[in-house]
Amino acid sequence: MINLQKVTKIYPNGVRALNDVTLSIPAGDFVFLVGPSGAGKSTFLRILFREEIPTEGKVVVDGKDIVSMPDSRVPYLRRNLGIVLQDFQLLKMRTVAENVGFGLRVLGASETVINARVQETLEQVGLSHKRRMFPDELSGGEQQRVCIARAVVNNPLILITDEPTGNLDPMISLEIMQLFLEINARGTTVIMATHNHHIVNKLRKRVIALVEGRIVKDDPGGTYAYE
Repeated sequence: MINLQKVTKIYPNGVRALNDVTLSIPAGDFVFLVGPSGAGKSTFLRILFREEIPTEGKVVVDGKDIVSMPDSRVPYLRRNLGIVLQDFQLLKMRTVAENVGFGLRVLGASETVINARVQETLEQVGLSHKRRMFPDELSGGEQQRVCIARAVVNNPLILITDEPTGNLDPMISLEIMQLFLEINARGTTVIMATHNHHIVNKLRKRVIALVEGRIVKDDPGGTYAYE
């Protein structure tokens, strides 16, 4: 599903964000990406959805070499990716349903398909009763649920998340994690960068730790540790 071979990323200012990273993530895996701030976690994720291009190395996602991929093909790559960031980035002047269905509408899906998929996805995240509300009428946890619904409404092969519980209290964080587990159980590969020790230690999924751009740990049932 995802393969990185000797991937290095050096920014123009000389910062080496990733250093000779090689790993494979099979379809259906659930991966926690941990490490101190500045370890390269966000760069790693941005490379997966081609927001960044590595300085060296090869990256294959769903059988496609995304390093050599023409820019014109990147939107097609992202159709199979769901992305959830710490900053909700919801459209404030659109309802919950409109936010969730926005990507499908851009892809040219029919209104019938959009309405059906939006309703189904909002039911999955427990927000079907708030489909006509606007983002500023929701709690932080509810806004994050909308972001998750927007990311998975197109049934992506891979869900990429960067600190999805960073702004949420512990109880809401556990509810959000349960959603990710349910999404993963349906076959979606989940890759999550996090600093949340409690969640990582509780779930005991695969843990990949980065320190100074290098993989220092890859444990299939690991805890939050990178020293």
